[in-house]
Amino acid sequence: MAKKIQAWAAYGPKIELADPMTKEEVIENIIAATNQSKGSVLAVLAELDVQLEAGLKAGRIVQLPNGTHFEPIGKKDGSIDIGVRVNPDLDKNVNAGFRGTWVNGDNIGKTEAEIVALWNEAHPDDPIPAGG
Repeated sequence: MAKKIQAWAAYGPKIELADPMTKEEVIENIIAATNQSKGSVLAVLAELDVQLEAGLKAGRIVQLPNGTHFEPIGKKDGSIDIGVRVNPDLDKNVNAGFRGTWVNGDNIGKTEAEIVALWNEAHPDDPIPAGG
């Protein structure tokens, strides 16, 4: 018998990722927007990494002026993960003007029962039982 996770994987809405924005493209865009030299942009970004590392290693949350912040998160095995909370305006603006492509976009907002029904209709020989 199939599982609900199979139905969500097959029919759940997800973003189709486009080609990544390369580091070179990011640098070129910053240069164009700020009229700074490539060297100065690279130096500022490198120093940002140094400052983030220093703060996080000291167990500090590092806050950027735009509202983004980085937080060291201790794991049970003694290792550290880094949590990132992006600028809330970035989140809001991406949601308001998203132009990417959705896979299964017609299924946005459908309930679990509706997704399971899509699976069961397409896979009558391997249905997901009610409550399963």
